[in-house]
Amino acid sequence: MVQNNIKWNLTFEKCFEIIHLTLIDILTESKDGVRNINDLIRMLNSRTKVYKLHNYRKYNSFSKYLKIEYGGFLNFIEDYNFYGVIKNDKDISIKLYKNLVILDDLKYTGKRLTKDSEWIFIDDLGDEL
Repeated sequence: MVQNNIKWNLTFEKCFEIIHLTLIDILTESKDGVRNINDLIRMLNSRTKVYKLHNYRKYNSFSKYLKIEYGGFLNFIEDYNFYGVIKNDKDISIKLYKNLVILDDLKYTGKRLTKDSEWIFIDDLGDEL
């Protein structure tokens, strides 16, 4: 996590829950659970603009929160193995692996959010995921 001096109106745990539930919602609605990163960030900000994250308007978006707290959107995404990053030339997409998510554990408790306890190596990203 990146150090900062910004005082947020929401707790770390609440932000964690809102971000994950919103991202999972957006990716579940998309075809094959895949969405372009720019569209995903735009939709995250759009769906979460009802929350007053900070008193100053320039810090009042969850993409700004992720940039300040985690060093960027991709850094946050790469920390969780139920999101996959797909890079094609200059295009970056995010994929949701629904079978790795336990929705009941999305309230931040400091524990793992996935069913697996070891590394998972995926040979083929076929339709079975």
